[in-house]
Amino acid sequence: MTGGGEEIFAISLALLSALMFAFTFVLVRIGVKSASSETALWLTLLINAVFLWGWSLLSYGWQFDQWWEWRYFVLAGLFAPLLGRLFQFMGMARLGSNITTPLTLTHPMVSVALATAFLGERLSYLGLIGAVMVIAGSVLVGSQGGQGNSGSLSSVPRRYLLLPLIASLSYGVSMVFRKIGIDIGSDAVTASAVTTSASWFFASLYIGATNGFARIRCTQKELGYFGLAGLFSSLGPVLLYVAMQHADLVVVAPLAATTPLFVLMMSYVFIRADEIFTTKVVVGTVATSQV
Repeated sequence: MTGGGEEIFAISLALLSALMFAFTFVLVRIGVKSASSETALWLTLLINAVFLWGWSLLSYGWQFDQWWEWRYFVLAGLFAPLLGRLFQFMGMARLGSNITTPLTLTHPMVSVALATAFLGERLSYLGLIGAVMVIAGSVLVGSQGGQGNSGSLSSVPRRYLLLPLIASLSYGVSMVFRKIGIDIGSDAVTASAVTTSASWFFASLYIGATNGFARIRCTQKELGYFGLAGLFSSLGPVLLYVAMQHADLVVVAPLAATTPLFVLMMSYVFIRADEIFTTKVVVGTVATSQV
């Protein structure tokens, strides 16, 4: 594959990854009715781990003798999906997905900054312009509100905006660890399995320490939504890892931020009554997706 063809291939996979995560977020948004954010997190991670390890063993066989090569994926899994998804789900429950997702998906700002500082990658002028657009879009979205008819933050404490921002930081740091790990030579499926398994393990420790397993419950309908979300969120990291194998992080990470565009379109179709659709939200979402 030529250099140009390889980059186009990576771009296509990164966009597909963004689409998979968009399906995940919307399904969780629909599914979290009576179930807690911890339930959505723990169940989707469990589905990720089972599905991805099955895929890895069937495709690549036994690889556990190479466990030391997986250390960066374990670190990545601690930050995301674990912390990133936890704070994002909490934000979605309090602010709605159209507010939470664009703020969370500013994580390429973190990834690009770390990649240029520690991985020796170079940011183009176009990427710099995109970074400014991310900040502007986030300000526009952040000036809007959470759930409710008012469409402003008057009925929702502004401290809840910290939830998607912490999720953004977690996703950004995780992307750097993923890039370091995948460059060592692991396959994308096993890398995704290790990452999600680490997240599930740490999530289980946290939930167990806080006596949270009593809150891990959902209806059969909610379980169906979480099952579909787990499937899509299993495909997302695999596509993302393959994209990282064929392009720099400064190229791949911003493309992953196109997820809000897909979320905006899907939520308008499926959960329009529960979301905020104002000019600022739409413009801000488009801006955060144009890195």
